[in-house]
Amino acid sequence: MNRFYLYLFVLVVLSCAESDEPTEVISTDISVTSSTNSITWTDDAGLLQQLDNALSYNFGSTLESEIEKQQVFNTDSTEVTASIKFSAGFENVYKDTNPFNNSVTISLIREVPAPQGIELKADGSGSTYELITSVLAPDANPIETPDCNHASFGRHIDEIFDNDINTNVFRFFMHTTPDNDRCINFDRQRNEIKTYDQSPDNLKGVQNETVVYKWKFKLPSGFQTSPNFTHLHQLKSVGGNLASMPMYTLTARKSSPDRLELRYAETDTQVTLTQTPITPFLNTWVEVTETIIYGTNGTYAIEIKSINDGSVLFEYSNNSIINWRPNADFVRPKWGIYRSLINSQDLRNEEVLFADFSITEL
Repeated sequence: MNRFYLYLFVLVVLSCAESDEPTEVISTDISVTSSTNSITWTDDAGLLQQLDNALSYNFGSTLESEIEKQQVFNTDSTEVTASIKFSAGFENVYKDTNPFNNSVTISLIREVPAPQGIELKADGSGSTYELITSVLAPDANPIETPDCNHASFGRHIDEIFDNDINTNVFRFFMHTTPDNDRCINFDRQRNEIKTYDQSPDNLKGVQNETVVYKWKFKLPSGFQTSPNFTHLHQLKSVGGNLASMPMYTLTARKSSPDRLELRYAETDTQVTLTQTPITPFLNTWVEVTETIIYGTNGTYAIEIKSINDGSVLFEYSNNSIINWRPNADFVRPKWGIYRSLINSQDLRNEEVLFADFSITEL
């Protein structure tokens, strides 16, 4: 019995002695190469796919499971370094015979997509309604005029050449009688163009989107306004219970003195964000830039400049304002003349000029 235990002890000692012997390190070459020095990209998914196509890894005598691959981007994503190394637990099993080819750096060039937008410019052809429709809602009807009740006058929007800005412009007509609101409402008058549900998607403002609206307009000398409202521009939600109330309105109002107002409604009640006397806007071309981020934590800015001398006549900005309503589908712009007839004695026949509309999604 004692001899048996002595024999077993000797076997254990010999086994331990054998396991303490150093393992032979395997020499091999692992490397990473790239088929290109630079990659032009627009989105993350596309970039990763291009990297996958460009990079080639050589595992030498190792298994892929014994290798660790890394891609490290610099802080502004203008370059990426791809590298290869032995995984933890295999650094002492293998020896890299050429450690200088274990990484490669690729320059990254981000291509910013061109802003998606449209322009609506008068061309003087005489097919004004057709031109407006072709841009704002092809094969639909983005025009709301009083033609139905005043057919004898003809179309209430046409085009003329304007010498002040040396281009063709749109002329919007409004008559105290018999014009109304599309033969639907008779206490007001409407002559507007718009985008709506039949318009292309890039003309509809949606949540978390930045949109820039630009246009030019000219109010005539002696322009007469209603004490109720004379809207020149609106941003309106479509969908939900608040669709009838404009979110933003640029309106002219009879007062002492007459004024131009920027109105805002988060829900169904409007407030005036800012206002200014209307006199500087009469008989002069102005250019409007309106920038909005749609969302429950949005931003809004508007600037109106004199085209003649570049002076700023009207401006407002807010970096934290609610620009989205519950259950809204999208927001659409409207331009033209939309005025109350409740105090028609304060009004006259008007011709308001508009030009160079644009809608750009950033």
